[in-house]
Amino acid sequence: MAEIIAAQIFNQRKGKEISTIYGVVTTGTNWKFLTLKSQIIEIDLNEYFISELGKILGILKSLI
Repeated sequence: MAEIIAAQIFNQRKGKEISTIYGVVTTGTNWKFLTLKSQIIEIDLNEYFISELGKILGILKSLI
């Protein structure tokens, strides 16, 4: 969470407001996804495992 908040602050200081910032936390085998909109952080409560690679890639693809 701290890193996506830091990214938001960095972008604001550079004059580049980004409405939504996405974050990913991984151990390499377990994955969690976060979203920061304004001052609200949403955490996907699901934990995705490397065995669900198709789901992980689908989520990452939907972010771009």
